[in-house]
Amino acid sequence: MTPAYILLLFFQCSCVSGQLVSGYNFSPLANLALKVSVDEVNRQSSNFNLHRPTSSVVRQITPGRDNTYDILLDFGIKETVCPKYTRRPYRNSCRFKQGRLASEKLCSSLVRVGSMSVAPLGISCMAAFGSSSESSSEEVIIRRTGRVGSLS
Repeated sequence: MTPAYILLLFFQCSCVSGQLVSGYNFSPLANLALKVSVDEVNRQSSNFNLHRPTSSVVRQITPGRDNTYDILLDFGIKETVCPKYTRRPYRNSCRFKQGRLASEKLCSSLVRVGSMSVAPLGISCMAAFGSSSESSSEEVIIRRTGRVGSLS
């Protein structure tokens, strides 16, 4: 069996579209989806400090109409020392908060990315195992946020 058939079989078994898009780098779209997801979690969070991603995995990329892609990703976030009102681009320079009181969450999101807009369609987060700052493992769900951001 050729490697292309094995890859196609893997995608079919993983419930991912078997349509192979060759020669396209999806990393910028995935990074944008992660940025928008973390920004939305920070916007909705009741924490005083910002969160920053610790890990991310793209689960699925589905081509849509009008040159859009729906990106399903899982990611981890951890609380930083930067307050929410900090005006830093993407807050990558914020150090992670240390100790047992630092909030950690595992999240999953679906983000629609197009050539002119990006919209988080749904995000869910739950306390990470081992994070003692959360009193319960309650899931926070943001469904169909409807916020469409312009790419500038």
